[in-house]
Amino acid sequence: MPKLPAPNEFTPGQLGSPDAVFEILKHIDGVKGDRAQVVEWIRSRWFATSAEKRAHDPNAQLDQQRKRANNVVTGMQQYGLLDSPRDPLVLTELGSKMLTFAAEPADGHRLFTSFLLRERYGMELLQIALDVRSRDGAVTKRQIDDELRSRGYQVSTNSSYAGKLRQWLEPSGVVDMYWNVDHQILLELGGATPEEVRSWRGLTPPQRAVVEVLRVRGLGNRTAAQSAEVLELLRQRGIEFNAGLVGKQIYEPLVAAGFIERTLKEAGRGGKGGTVQLTQRALDLDVGLIDGLELGDVPADLQAELNRSTDSILADLGSADTGKKGVALELLALRVAADVGLIPAEMRLRSAQTGGAEVDLVAEGAHLHFTRWLFQCKNQVAPVSLSVLAKEIGMATLLRAQVVIILTTGVFAKSVVAYAREAAEATAIQIVLLDGQSLANYRAKGPAGLRAPGVPRGGGLSGPRRRDRDGVSHRAMVSENDQELTQKDDTA
Repeated sequence: MPKLPAPNEFTPGQLGSPDAVFEILKHIDGVKGDRAQVVEWIRSRWFATSAEKRAHDPNAQLDQQRKRANNVVTGMQQYGLLDSPRDPLVLTELGSKMLTFAAEPADGHRLFTSFLLRERYGMELLQIALDVRSRDGAVTKRQIDDELRSRGYQVSTNSSYAGKLRQWLEPSGVVDMYWNVDHQILLELGGATPEEVRSWRGLTPPQRAVVEVLRVRGLGNRTAAQSAEVLELLRQRGIEFNAGLVGKQIYEPLVAAGFIERTLKEAGRGGKGGTVQLTQRALDLDVGLIDGLELGDVPADLQAELNRSTDSILADLGSADTGKKGVALELLALRVAADVGLIPAEMRLRSAQTGGAEVDLVAEGAHLHFTRWLFQCKNQVAPVSLSVLAKEIGMATLLRAQVVIILTTGVFAKSVVAYAREAAEATAIQIVLLDGQSLANYRAKGPAGLRAPGVPRGGGLSGPRRRDRDGVSHRAMVSENDQELTQKDDTA
């Protein structure tokens, strides 16, 4: 599970200025990396008056000040400026290069930013910020942390890692304190723009393979390649594709995305014929950088859609385009999982482990205790039948899941509602039924709409019915024993 670097006390705010990094590197170099001397110098320079609450015990106060000074050193190690050995401290290649820019801090910060973008999840962080702004109109600490979690990052409670990483990116101008990103500087220092990242990650394996084959060929020969030659190279690589739909499924999307140019001898004929060649954009693209980004476990074709609003996702469920409806249904599963504080683990799971059946989404939560949730989504007019629920309960047993969510744009058969109650009361598996009315509540009220009480026709993240001491029957929340599972912290 990826995790942003821990800066500890190594932040521009703590040190008073981002230029302090050059001062520290110069001192480390001057004392040959003697850790004791470095820590004492940092203590006296920045922490000599800290830990005032321990002033009654000078030794305890001094110890706390030294710990904070040590935290600066460990933060520099996390940020790639120092090697890991404890003593003597050794500058990394990056640290040594940064030292040469002590008199030209602006250039030094650009170098540092380029490293953080490429090697310390800076590109991913800015991509997330852009997606959040596109979807919600503004960016906050809580939104960034929630989005990191939803993409599979490890984020501790009250983590400040994202904001502190942004602070070290700010001096280069690639981002400001309000999470506004400069795309041109991002291209210069990071090697790719968010649009290029989305475009490349949105390609299917056969489409990527065509670009990669043409890139290798393009290094020595810029002439157009025969389509038949390209397809044969794909076969040699073991790439599976539908030979009868090469034009529609491979070439046309690549042309539309600006990666290739295609020429046909006869207009309207030869779906897999003609010649193809890369555009300059495709030749210049840093594919290795983009493929190395940790943008989460969500499939690439869905990554490009994560910035969409919940309202637009729900609207697409009624589209006449089956492909658009399918994407919307998967995005909805991801959005619901995120809104109840879960982390996506696997999507489109199909294996011997599931008996060949497909699970739309497996998500996990680690709150008061670990839980695994299975999502199955149905976009249909006919009522969801009992066989669907029975299969999902079996899948939950195989995959050791504790919660099953079945989501439909329609309604559930009465037998499904009754069986869900019985299963939840008789087994450790909790059943959540979300129907069309539940989605209407979700659209109108946001995450709170998912927790609306009532039978499945009325929706809600609900579990089995129970009776209170007065004999009144009502529905219990699925998280009755662990409210963290369905209620997100609304504090900033």
